[in-house]
Amino acid sequence: MTAEQRQNLQAFRDYIKKILDPTYILSYMSSWLEDEEVQYIQAEKNNKGPMEAASLFLQYLLKLQSEGWFQAFLDALYHAGYCGLCEAIESWDFQKIEKLEEHRLLLRRLEPEFKATVDPNDILSELSECLINQECEEIRQIRDTKGRMAGAEKMAECLIRSDKENWPKVLQLALEKDNSKFSELWIVDKGFKRAESKADEDDGAEASSIQIFIQEEPECQNLSQNPGPPSEASSNNLHSPLKPRNYQLELALPAKKGKNTIICAPTGCGKTFVSLLICEHHLKKFPCGQKGKVVFFANQIPVYEQQATVFSRYFERLGYNIASISGATSDSVSVQHIIEDNDIIILTPQILVNNLNNGAIPSLSVFTLMIFDECHNTSKNHPYNQIMFRYLDHKLGESRDPLPQVVGLTASVGVGDAKTAEEAMQHICKLCAALDASVIATVRDNVAELEQVVYKPQKISRKVASRTSNTFKCIISQLMKETEKLAKDVSEELGKLFQIQNREFGTQKYEQWIVGVHKACSVFQMADKEEESRVCKALFLYTSHLRKYNDALIISEDAQMTDALNYLKAFFHDVREAAFDETERELTRRFEEKLEELEKVSRDPSNENPKLRDLYLVLQEEYHLKPETKTILFVKTRALVDALKKWIEENPALSFLKPGILTGRGRTNRATGMTLPAQKCVLEAFRASGDNNILIATSVADEGIDIAECNLVILYEYVGTVIKMIQTRGESG
Repeated sequence: MTAEQRQNLQAFRDYIKKILDPTYILSYMSSWLEDEEVQYIQAEKNNKGPMEAASLFLQYLLKLQSEGWFQAFLDALYHAGYCGLCEAIESWDFQKIEKLEEHRLLLRRLEPEFKATVDPNDILSELSECLINQECEEIRQIRDTKGRMAGAEKMAECLIRSDKENWPKVLQLALEKDNSKFSELWIVDKGFKRAESKADEDDGAEASSIQIFIQEEPECQNLSQNPGPPSEASSNNLHSPLKPRNYQLELALPAKKGKNTIICAPTGCGKTFVSLLICEHHLKKFPCGQKGKVVFFANQIPVYEQQATVFSRYFERLGYNIASISGATSDSVSVQHIIEDNDIIILTPQILVNNLNNGAIPSLSVFTLMIFDECHNTSKNHPYNQIMFRYLDHKLGESRDPLPQVVGLTASVGVGDAKTAEEAMQHICKLCAALDASVIATVRDNVAELEQVVYKPQKISRKVASRTSNTFKCIISQLMKETEKLAKDVSEELGKLFQIQNREFGTQKYEQWIVGVHKACSVFQMADKEEESRVCKALFLYTSHLRKYNDALIISEDAQMTDALNYLKAFFHDVREAAFDETERELTRRFEEKLEELEKVSRDPSNENPKLRDLYLVLQEEYHLKPETKTILFVKTRALVDALKKWIEENPALSFLKPGILTGRGRTNRATGMTLPAQKCVLEAFRASGDNNILIATSVADEGIDIAECNLVILYEYVGTVIKMIQTRGESG
């Protein structure tokens, strides 16, 4: 090693200490270090952490006099996976590593929220390229032995030390793919300017009601004029030609003329059949020697499965080749070859986005028709919008390759966040622009026929009184006030956020306020960066506890107090299993001081939830009068899905109910998230089984899934979007 190299290593040691965990390269350096030195380095990491261990390691390195040790050090870095650090030391250029510093600082301050919301198991496979193999194994082991929060803490520590220049972007993509709440704060492309909070299935207005939709037996509810229910028409009659209704021909007409069209009509009227008519007309119009190619996008996985079956059965008789690909199957097949070899392809949209990005599919010109199911989702960073960005870039560019026709299907174009008629029109125009649509096809000439087919269910709303007294809420509210006070005292400037009024504990508004605090923290800056990091990290820690308390109050309001208390006990167990610093010890102590009193209150029979009592009466009455009733019970959150299932199963008077659950695969709580096969199994059981007579679901089931057998829909403290409400009415009747 030259004197210059030794001098440079000394000069850049601070960069190396921030990244290198020397225990990962000791096995490669064993011939250069004494056994005793190796033991000291290992002990230093165990006692003081990797940075101190790296400092000691560099001291030993710089004392070496033998030839070849510097190259051995570079080789060790490369073989262990520190390619970025190895490259920087070889060229003595640390600019790429320096550029990562702002992201390290950001993740350090966001770490409490990262721990509270991210499950490392859900994103580790996406992030493996940014981590050392040994780090991945340690994250898995800690997650399995100590819990989700401890695993997330280890993952954050490893990412902060990562030398891979793309790790912030890879983390962003992994979070977005997983629909993680943390992605609202971690938006690399916009620096420290954070985007608006994403809507998720926990959103909604505050309410204290149970809404019930009761369907009498409709006279006809079929895809076409063939007799039989939609399930029968779609599963059996599609083998033979169907006669379309007049309103279905009306809806299909603009698209048949080749116009880019949004078809807007109620769920239950047979929009899928309309898309079949359009697809068949499109494929038959090509002259001899030319062929059309149709792609049908289904956003929700259960809808994808349903539509793939319908399209296959309909077009088999016409001699067309049909294939379907979802995320569950895309890794085992060549998407490019399947698209080349088939006339109609049913896809989840992210599959196409991925294959356009990696170049496997050269452009959208491979298709002649694109059909977007639930096309109202074409906004922001949704895969539909990413596909249409490509379409519009192509259209406005210089390429002469033809573009596919675009058809969108929806029960409602919606109004977005509009508060006036003008804003609503702007929202609709924006959707049309996103889909390059010149026509919105609705039923105008055949309204009477449509109204005969789409049954309008009877709607009953029941207002339910809250508990007359609520000691549980009083205790939790006091803990929240104390936590707010501690958070306010961290920083005089940021403490002003805690003076905002009109944020009642146990509400969605309080959750929105926490999101606002997080946004303020993520852009907060001080001259002293160490102090800035300390302040923001502390505030994220306090607000993560406030969020859990708020969640518990929401659970208590809608379910049993024991469910809310168990939720908090599980959270504090995870807190103990992770780093458990002085602040967390203090917050845990305060909770545990109240634990005995909370246990006593939650077990008191007089604190039964009036909403559950009313729900019990509704179910008893309905199933007594009509034992064959099938019910979908919509709720706001996954936690409430589990709580109500447990309540039904533990209530002897409701033993006639056999509850199934249907939730999405994403977001914050994987304990209740469902895999695709599990979702499919639940839906099949609900359709086919006489025993499975009630399905407890979050919003995953209220967009476009045809469950014709259901004749009772209960919205339990559930307020969906305008689109979702319209579609729920369609499914219930």
